[in-house]
Amino acid sequence: MKYTTENALKEINRRAGVILKKRERRITNALATAAGVTLVALLAVIGNFSGAGIPGFRSEYGAFILSAETGGYLLTAVLGFVLGVLVTIVVKRLKNK
Repeated sequence: MKYTTENALKEINRRAGVILKKRERRITNALATAAGVTLVALLAVIGNFSGAGIPGFRSEYGAFILSAETGGYLLTAVLGFVLGVLVTIVVKRLKNK
């Protein structure tokens, strides 16, 4: 089957799009799998170490170091960090477009 130049370019672009979509899907699946494995490993480690320590003492996750009033400050710091990461990602994506 003979293609005109315009039809040949359209076919090349279509095939390139299919290849790129397959590649992006493969990368997304690999990253999702890695995130899932990391989550399971993190939960396993936390579950393994949460029973350790002297009974009767609050020693899980370093809770004995922090007072009860610092929870709000810690939550604010974590949310600020996450917000900063999200803003950075959005800015980089907008800059690349």
